[in-house]
Amino acid sequence: MKNPKDVLAAFDFSKKTEWVGDFLKFDIRTLEHLLTTKPESFWLQEGEWRALKLFHQAAIRVPAYKDFLARHKIRPNSICTIKDFTQVPPTDKKNYINAYPLEKRCWDGNLSRLNLLAISSGTTGEPKFWPRGNYQEFEAGIIHELIYRNSFDIEKYRTLLIIGFPMGVYVSGVATLFPSLLVASKNYNMSIVSPGNNKAEVLRAVQNLQKDFEQIILVGHPFFIKDVVETGRTQGIHWSQKRLHMMFCSEGFNETWRRYVIAETGQRFGLRSTVSTYGSSELLLMAHETPLSIYVRSLMDKHAKFKEQLISTSWIPSVFQYNPVMRYIQQAGSDLIFTSPSGLPLIRYNLHDGGSIMTFQNIRATLDLQHSSWQRELHADSKSNALWQLPFVMLGSRTDQTVIFYAANIYPEHIHLALNYGPYLKKLTGKFTMHKHYLKNLDEFLEINVELKPNMLASKLLAKSIESHVVQRLREINLEYLDMSTKFAHKKNIRPVIKLWPYQHEKHFKAGLKPKYIITSMK
Repeated sequence: MKNPKDVLAAFDFSKKTEWVGDFLKFDIRTLEHLLTTKPESFWLQEGEWRALKLFHQAAIRVPAYKDFLARHKIRPNSICTIKDFTQVPPTDKKNYINAYPLEKRCWDGNLSRLNLLAISSGTTGEPKFWPRGNYQEFEAGIIHELIYRNSFDIEKYRTLLIIGFPMGVYVSGVATLFPSLLVASKNYNMSIVSPGNNKAEVLRAVQNLQKDFEQIILVGHPFFIKDVVETGRTQGIHWSQKRLHMMFCSEGFNETWRRYVIAETGQRFGLRSTVSTYGSSELLLMAHETPLSIYVRSLMDKHAKFKEQLISTSWIPSVFQYNPVMRYIQQAGSDLIFTSPSGLPLIRYNLHDGGSIMTFQNIRATLDLQHSSWQRELHADSKSNALWQLPFVMLGSRTDQTVIFYAANIYPEHIHLALNYGPYLKKLTGKFTMHKHYLKNLDEFLEINVELKPNMLASKLLAKSIESHVVQRLREINLEYLDMSTKFAHKKNIRPVIKLWPYQHEKHFKAGLKPKYIITSMK
């Protein structure tokens, strides 16, 4: 499959085909060539065409979506252009997922044709079931193969891939294992171990298998991989003796955190050392970091003027590139809106993720203007002049997941930024939970429970230091909190209460569980 037209035709979700066989025949090199030679406008036009096609097919074949459009008085035949498409009401969990039975949201109202049911983690309420079929495995295989080749060079080195995501019903483990197995089934010398988020078993795999491989890729939640790296050092694992890469998902981190974890491995910082991915239970992987996106974010971190040319927020978002052919993303106000066939076709679906879309051309023009040496620096680090001419998504906060504290929205991402502070990285795992309490007089106070690293002891001095730093960071990046804390400066309880807990304490940080940053009720 070396014809570019055949490569793009392979992404036709509507055809009946053997998707696993198609993946094994898929020529990834031709797609890589297209990514570096076709202009951004090509990918955007392809994405628009596919989004409109998906809309029209779903309007006929998906019973729930057909009813949704009728209720909103949308005539599908009147939606002819992408401008028309922006007028279609967005769907979300409240008005679509919770409003219609699962089978009615499937193609032709038929759930039985989908092979796997994953379960969302339920961070905003009742967990949901998300079917996925063979097309999703094909698509996920392509995305993972691109990441593994272009950031981790799996075609050059004998590779041990260790998946540290939870295995079982939740989506992250199987959504990494299945496509990785498909990739390994091609002509790569890659073997996979999938111990889940069991640190002892991950380290056992490293200790026993590392001698047979030239490089190791650790995959998991950021806080878990940090724990694996730090514990491995204490157990005598010399991470620097092998090529080591890390791939993360599910939560953000700042560039101080990234550099700290890479330094803990004894490796030199590189734009291809780590990859963070942007995914969800509903849509699987929507975007991921590339050497260019990491370079852009690191410049934003170092040079305020460069950041100000790109975004107006006082804090630095996660920066990813995405392919509109697979995930068509629009921006509505501060929300990101997604269209994708997924397991369940989702049309203009609002995850309530705050963020913005930025074009490749805009990023490139800003780099040329503000940092003329960028191409030379990028090439020196990534060892490649090849740039994927794809648009960028700047990911902010969940717009529907906050603690409202004296009318100020406190986002988990803001607390992450405060805890990912150099002096704390050797003392804290990075995991926390937050909860709003009421005093007897009904005044509010915000409690933040923070997990200590193994063998670290809680101290009032450390708790007080964290409290002060959290307040400082919130005042810098959260205008609502700044306004509230200024107006109510006389109140003692506007500062969060920091409670330090031993490593993997049963109450808040039980081993093996995916973190839940906001607790809506406590016994």
